[in-house]
Amino acid sequence: MAEAATAPRPGKKERTRREIYRIAMESFAKRGYDGVTIEDICAGAGIAKATFFLHFKNKAALLLAFNEEITNALADKLSENNDSTAEEQLRFMADVFGEAYHSNAQVMRRLLTEFLEQPASYRMARQANESLIALVANIVRQGQEKGEFRKGFLPELAALSIVATWSALIAFWLENPEVETESSGKAFLDIAMNGLKAA
Repeated sequence: MAEAATAPRPGKKERTRREIYRIAMESFAKRGYDGVTIEDICAGAGIAKATFFLHFKNKAALLLAFNEEITNALADKLSENNDSTAEEQLRFMADVFGEAYHSNAQVMRRLLTEFLEQPASYRMARQANESLIALVANIVRQGQEKGEFRKGFLPELAALSIVATWSALIAFWLENPEVETESSGKAFLDIAMNGLKAA
């Protein structure tokens, strides 16, 4: 009797990476970003400092894991619900990312600030957004195939525009913590999907 196919279990390296991320986020939630050192994270995860640096360049690089976690969870959720429109999927993504950043607001502000202050932040930001861009491009492509979105442009270009704007909104949020970015993200999606011209 053939066994049902199951998703492969993550390897030891990936499990270690996830555990480091989990311990770091729990520690940040309890003691704040600045109150947690790499040594604290290593002690909590039961690993040597060298193991941390095998997975993350520094504390700020944990942002990569944060984005990966959310993107993977989103991809799973979206694959479960094929009935929703491309627009509904994009709005859902904006809501999930907005909620994730706002529910960890203090930690995310420090993490993002330190991340953006690194000399290689552009390259790291591109790496952090690769899987998100691919996911958004796939949604746009499906929207084009279903006739929801017009054709004549590359889905990847639309995805770059959307993700770059989301990133800019997050950077704006860092500088202006009193501004509520969730409504800004929704307003941007309205502009992106409906244009600036009056009907």
